[in-house]
Amino acid sequence: MPETFELSELLKYVLSVVTKYQRPIVIPAELGEMVDSINDALDELVSSGYKDAKVLPTDVPKELFKYWDTVASARENYRNDVQYYFSGNTTKISADDAIEMLTNWYDQVQIGVKRAIKIGSKGIDDDGKSGIPPSYFSYNITEWVRTKKKSAKGLPLANAKAMSVGVFPLFLEGPTRYMKLIVDDDEKMEDMYNKVLNSGLRDDKLKMYFLSADLTGQSYDMGRMMAFAAGWLENQSIWMHMSYKYYLQLLRGKLYDQFYSEMKGGGMLPFMDPDVYGRSLLECSSFIASSAFSDPSVAGRGFLARLSGSTAEFLSMWKLMFMGPNPFVVNDDGEVEMQLIPALPIWLFEDAETGAEGTRDDEGNLIVSFKLFASIKVTYHNSLGTDLYEVSPTSYTVTMDDGSTVEVEGSTIPTETALKIRKLLGVDSIDVYF
Repeated sequence: MPETFELSELLKYVLSVVTKYQRPIVIPAELGEMVDSINDALDELVSSGYKDAKVLPTDVPKELFKYWDTVASARENYRNDVQYYFSGNTTKISADDAIEMLTNWYDQVQIGVKRAIKIGSKGIDDDGKSGIPPSYFSYNITEWVRTKKKSAKGLPLANAKAMSVGVFPLFLEGPTRYMKLIVDDDEKMEDMYNKVLNSGLRDDKLKMYFLSADLTGQSYDMGRMMAFAAGWLENQSIWMHMSYKYYLQLLRGKLYDQFYSEMKGGGMLPFMDPDVYGRSLLECSSFIASSAFSDPSVAGRGFLARLSGSTAEFLSMWKLMFMGPNPFVVNDDGEVEMQLIPALPIWLFEDAETGAEGTRDDEGNLIVSFKLFASIKVTYHNSLGTDLYEVSPTSYTVTMDDGSTVEVEGSTIPTETALKIRKLLGVDSIDVYF
């Protein structure tokens, strides 16, 4: 399902581009044949009148199996055709045909997503009705016909004629990727967060999120994760990279209170207990042993130093917190402008809960500073004394290296100054007022 959610976003993007520019798409002839097969199979599925039942059966309905079989065969044929080279021939898909095709594909993916959530998951204390998107399914062939051929190892080959679907416990990657589809829907985002919070994916003791729910009773056919003890490595541990992906989606979905509650509650390194974590809070780990591990003294300890994925996700969070999603924008005249719209809680300015006093400017306003492009000091002046969640600035003061200043009224910095900031041309600091 994570791949399906990414496919949904890719289709939406390509559809938006084709719709905007109204240009035909030129593709290899071999790919064109596969596309034609997919479209024919989808037309046949739609014309069959198939609709999902309220309660989905374990056996894959024959209409869906036929569609899968046709599309899977088309994909395998395409791979065989281009295994060594392309013919060099091309085919053209008009903009109108591409829009219709991509729309049908996108709609079918959404139906599939709803179907997957309805099928659900199954595990310890999980009856499959949580509404949390599953990550994985298995399929067992229930009917087949031998082809009278053999594989390279001498084993008999067969063609599948029917199959049944198997379900697994929840994995954090499912809802994390799914949130990309609902990032603009505040109610759905908050609902999904609450479902995950109250599911088997939450390590209540550590206030973090398991990579997977309890895998007790799963077959070794599930993969190598079953070789590890619960709470260790790929079996119900805390994967920092995946957890940070989840936190990032909360921030992208504008669940600011929830995001900072998770951060301050110990879910992210700056607020973890270093004695429990067992290493510097400036160093990410591949995984953290969860409270599911048999030795409670190890719970919360980070293992295998790793500075790749988790660090990248943290930098993405930092960017959204301090600069907003689009620090540089193109105006209606096609010119670049700059806007800084942070998402900072008041406790990062001054934390009344812990008694940590903040820094104030000459006028008594709370301030927070950071470095833009590692060289330009940016200072936020919070005269409101509140959270700065998507609050637009009222003015800017841009100070140049020679001591001169540029005063800007309003929420955006105009083109000339914005380009100097972007190109690091003589800009010393920026003061932003709210």
